Amino acid sequence: MKLNSVAPADHAETLSVHHVANCKIFASRHRPGLVLPKHVHDRACIGFVIEGQCEEQLSGRVMDLSQHKLFFRPDGEIHANRAGSTGFRCLIAEVTDGWLDRIRDYGTLPSQPCCFHNADISWLSMRLYQECRLEQLASPLAIEGLMLEIAAGFVREQRVDRHSHSPIWLRSAREALHAHCHESVSLSMVAGWVGIHPVHLAREFRKHQGCTVGQYVRKLRVESASRKLMDSDSPLAVIALEVGFANQAHLCRVFKLITGVSPARYRAVARAANRRQQVAIMKES
Repeated sequence: MKLNSVAPADHAETLSVHHVANCKIFASRHRPGLVLPKHVHDRACIGFVIEGQCEEQLSGRVMDLSQHKLFFRPDGEIHANRAGSTGFRCLIAEVTDGWLDRIRDYGTLPSQPCCFHNADISWLSMRLYQECRLEQLASPLAIEGLMLEIAAGFVREQRVDRHSHSPIWLRSAREALHAHCHESVSLSMVAGWVGIHPVHLAREFRKHQGCTVGQYVRKLRVESASRKLMDSDSPLAVIALEVGFANQAHLCRVFKLITGVSPARYRAVARAANRRQQVAIMKES
């Protein structure tokens, strides 16, 4: 059976493409239920699920690529994809062997396809997505820096898994926080879900994640809010409640603390980038 080196162009809609620092970075959107037959990529891929869900079928296993997850796939890995019922949108960076060798000078990257949740890397990926949409003069420099930060996050995640420096239950705790980040969740609730005393959970979580459980949840909520600001016209007060903040003022305060800009400014920049992208597409057509 002959495999495509990449998925056929009509299988997914490519939203944007950037070539920076030997990386091809593109956002793509797959319609609900879309099936991509078995294919391979000539380059290793680092990806981030912006929204939706997709099953990636590999040799002997299936990876669940759902919202907020990061994934890594070595080059030459045969796989097929099936988008979920609401479709699938992701940001993918195809990287060269030379770029990977540069990263491997500082640590180990996964040798097999993998996916996981990590609030810090997810936030960096959302910033990368936003920077790709801005297309400003300094964007290539910012994109290169963000790619290196994301790669460092993958190296740290791999080191934790390889040497078992973090407790086994910590991944379950992170998964639970991602699943319930829009809800009112207490430390005791999370501790009960993973069978750990709350004090022990708080201490170990901060030790291995570099932040408290509350700070981790706030990053996830800001990440969700940033997507809604880019992709919807919902008022800030509505978005605040949808992602778990007490009110609009709470959202604005935390959002600016983490991102450095207000939600209104973030939305204005995103919309300006969308208009530029639409104009460019119309000129090309």
